[in-house]
Amino acid sequence: MPRTRVSFEMRQKARSLRNHATKAENLLWYELRDLKAGGFKFRRQAPIGPYIVDFVCPLVQLVVEVDGDTHETDSGKRHDANRDAYLKSLGYVVLRIDEPDVMHSAWHVAQFVRERAESMLGDPTRPLRGHPPLKGEGGTAP
Repeated sequence: MPRTRVSFEMRQKARSLRNHATKAENLLWYELRDLKAGGFKFRRQAPIGPYIVDFVCPLVQLVVEVDGDTHETDSGKRHDANRDAYLKSLGYVVLRIDEPDVMHSAWHVAQFVRERAESMLGDPTRPLRGHPPLKGEGGTAP
């Protein structure tokens, strides 16, 4: 997958979004960090091309978006559709979570995300970033 250059301005914007995260994003981040022990490291407010995603697990190319009220408007839905199409063209899977679900139980949402990441990890048709090819994919596993 080709890497995209991230401008200084985009990095600054991502940093600002991390420092001013919503309550739901903070709650989910607290839970997603615990998934690192299981091998799923997430980054928050990460720039990907012209967009900044809420959370991304680079290993399985899973993007998690926490959607609030602004995503329910017509312009929000159009923006999300364009963004999702772009991310999909790079090989990412976008998982959209409603903000009230996170507020109600961030732990359950994180477990749902973990299950999705595990299913993607076990999918032989999805290449894993940073891992050697599995048997039958042009190489041998160690």
